[in-house]
Amino acid sequence: MRLMRKSLLTLCSLLLAVSVLVPLTTVHAADQKWINQVWSEYKSYNKKTVNAYNNYQKQVDKKYKAFYNASHASLDQLEKKVLEDQKQWDQKLRADLEQLKLKYEGNRDVKDKLTQYERFINPSYLNGPMWKYANAANRNYLNSTLWKLSKEMNEDYLNSWMWTYKKTITPSYLNSSAWKFSKTVSESYLNSPMWKLRNGSSTSYLNSPMWKYKQGKISKATAKSQYGKLFKEQTTAISKGNAARKSEITKMASGTQKKIDELYKETVVILEARREEALKSISDLRIEIAGEGLQWEALLVEKP
Repeated sequence: MRLMRKSLLTLCSLLLAVSVLVPLTTVHAADQKWINQVWSEYKSYNKKTVNAYNNYQKQVDKKYKAFYNASHASLDQLEKKVLEDQKQWDQKLRADLEQLKLKYEGNRDVKDKLTQYERFINPSYLNGPMWKYANAANRNYLNSTLWKLSKEMNEDYLNSWMWTYKKTITPSYLNSSAWKFSKTVSESYLNSPMWKLRNGSSTSYLNSPMWKYKQGKISKATAKSQYGKLFKEQTTAISKGNAARKSEITKMASGTQKKIDELYKETVVILEARREEALKSISDLRIEIAGEGLQWEALLVEKP
C-alpha cells in the first residue's frame, strides 16, 4: 500500500512536470522566431543603409574628381594662352628693337630711350613692364596672380580651398564630414548609432532588450516596447546624422566651386590688366622714339 502510494505520487509529479514543460516549449519556439525576425530586420536595415552610404560616397568622389579635372584644365588652358602670347610678343618686340636700332643707329637723341626700350621688353628685367606681365602668369612665382589661383586649386597645399574640400569628403581624414558619416553607419565603431542598434538587436549583448528577454528577465511585451524605442532613437540618429553630413559636404562643394570660379575670373581680369599695362608702357615709349606706337587687341577680356 505504501509502495503504491509512493508510485502514484511519483507519477503525479511527472505528469505535473510534463504539463509545465509542454507549454514552455511552445512559447520558446514562438519567442525564437521573433528574436530571429528582429535580428533579420536589423541586418536588412544595416545592409540598406551601408549600401546607400557607399553609393553616396562614390558620387561625392566622382563629383570632386570632375570638378578638380575641369578646374585644372581651365588653369592649364589659361596659362598656355598667356604664355603663348608672351612668347609672340617677345619675338615681335625683339625684332622691333633690332629694326629701331638700325633705323636710329648713331642718333644720340634716342640712344637712352632705346636702352630703356630694350629693358621694357625684356621679361627678365626686374620690375620692367614685361617682367611684371611674365611673373603675373608664372604659377611658380610666389604670390603671383597665377600662383594664387594654382595654390587654391592644389589639393596637396595645406588649407587651400581644394585641400579643404578634399579632406571634407575623405572618410579616413579624422573628424571630417565623410569620416563622421562613415562612423555613423558603422556597426563596429564604438557608441555609433549603428553600433547601438546592432547590440540592441542582439541576444548576445549583455542587458540589451533582446538579451534580457531571452534570459527571461522581461516579458515579450516589455522587450518589444524597449526595442521599439531603441530602434526609433538610433535610426532617427542615423537619418539626422547622415542628412547633416550630406548638407556639410554639399555646402563645401558648392562653396569651393564658387570661390574658385570667382578667383579664376579675378585672375583673368588681373592678367589682362598686367598685359595692357605692359604693352601700353612699351607703346608709349615707342611713340617717343619713333612717333608710332604698338597695335594690339585684348587677349582674355573683351574691351567694353
